[in-house]
Amino acid sequence: MTTKRLPSVARLLAALLLLTALPLAVLAQPAPLPVPGFGVMVHYLPDKQSIGEIRRFDVESFAASLAEMRASHLILTLGQNSGQYIAPNAALEVLCPSSAANRPPRDLPLEIGRALRSRGIALILYLPFRAPQADPALMECLGDVSEQEPPPARFVAAWSSVIRDWSERYGALASGWWFDGTYNTKGITPAGWEMLCSAARAGAASRLLAFNAGEGAERFSAKSAPCQNLMAGEYMQPPAHLTASPSELTLHVLTPLSASWGREAPARFTAAQLRGWIAEAAAARGLFTLDMPIDAAGRFLPAHVTLMKSVTARGKP
Repeated sequence: MTTKRLPSVARLLAALLLLTALPLAVLAQPAPLPVPGFGVMVHYLPDKQSIGEIRRFDVESFAASLAEMRASHLILTLGQNSGQYIAPNAALEVLCPSSAANRPPRDLPLEIGRALRSRGIALILYLPFRAPQADPALMECLGDVSEQEPPPARFVAAWSSVIRDWSERYGALASGWWFDGTYNTKGITPAGWEMLCSAARAGAASRLLAFNAGEGAERFSAKSAPCQNLMAGEYMQPPAHLTASPSELTLHVLTPLSASWGREAPARFTAAQLRGWIAEAAAARGLFTLDMPIDAAGRFLPAHVTLMKSVTARGKP
């Protein structure tokens, strides 16, 4: 039996309708995993009173600056402990409807992920391992307690659904997750870990997963979750020289370029120090990430950009 061919315009419209029906994870080309060496973390998060500032964020300029500095990856804060997040989350809206006011209509991680993918830069999403500790109403709604205490089973299930929603939303645009505040995991059952880990891998099974147990020599390389494959790496004063990972986890060192996380201040390391760490991380097939401050529009400090362009310039010893 023969079928009538659709006119070219009709075929095009049919194809477009099909594409719009597909999830993001299917449409997106796989994002690259971070290339060993240098990456950037930003603690971007306007406070609750200035959530409208998100509209000012210049994604193209931000991504262009990362490319100029030759960063291979970005760790982006979806939210921290205030209860405000920089992207919608359908699961969170269902669980805690009143909290929706603390999320903007603009999906900033989606825009950033697409801009990075076009430049070959990997996106790693940052999220606290626990409910926002400074938002009592959201903590109660999600069934959580202090991050110093074991997480209740009800919270593990709720938070897994929130993580899964973002994981599936960004699909192949997200090359990894960096979970902060993994201080107490006592009592999480194998089934609970399976919920959390499968949620973090939803939409892209090969993601890098880091769970941060704290800063310093004894904790930066700890394995805090069964599915963890990347050292969290938090180290305020990195050792003079980086060597191979002390465990099966991928080597990672994360430190602020300025005096503290997100602090607008002069760089505290020399170009020679940075060049050495980046080279040693690359030689060990690991990552060296610098936390760098940005303003509400996504602009880095010009002096920081100039420094990192010099550090990563090809042909430098």
